[in-house]
Amino acid sequence: MAGPIPPYALFVLADGVDADYLSDALTRAYKGNYEAAWEQYVVTGSYDDAPKKLENAYPEGTKPPVDANFQSPFIGKTPEECVLWLQNAPEDVALNHESFFFIDQFSKEDDTMQICRAENDPKTGKLEVEYYPVSTEDATLEMATALGVKFDENMQRYQRNRIRDGKPDRSKGVPYSRI
Repeated sequence: MAGPIPPYALFVLADGVDADYLSDALTRAYKGNYEAAWEQYVVTGSYDDAPKKLENAYPEGTKPPVDANFQSPFIGKTPEECVLWLQNAPEDVALNHESFFFIDQFSKEDDTMQICRAENDPKTGKLEVEYYPVSTEDATLEMATALGVKFDENMQRYQRNRIRDGKPDRSKGVPYSRI
């Protein structure tokens, strides 16, 4: 695998994202990854529900259908608060602590998920959270190749395309700032 190790947390930060939408988004991300694995876990807020580490295997994430009563405890939270939740996870939780997804207030309209990277800045030592949106069906495959400079290249390409097209930039981060 060329990118971050799955499974990846999928946080829902926006109101109005229901179980049907999540089930559809998970299915499209799975199909966009050539149906290789269910690599996204819809975060419920409880570490007890999170995938646990396995011997010589990657655990799967959430398989649709998502529970019809699902309510995200992260509505209104920031990506930085999501990182804190990941960092506080017990040792047996298999979620990647540096790479994750979130659905924000623009995701439904734009048909995207935000791909997110959290790392300590080598210059300041401060935790930095960077992200950019990717199409829902490309999300899992994009994450699988989003390690290091590739993340920066993809984010820069996204930012340049938004400027060129006169559309709002929904990313956060400065490409190549860690090099």
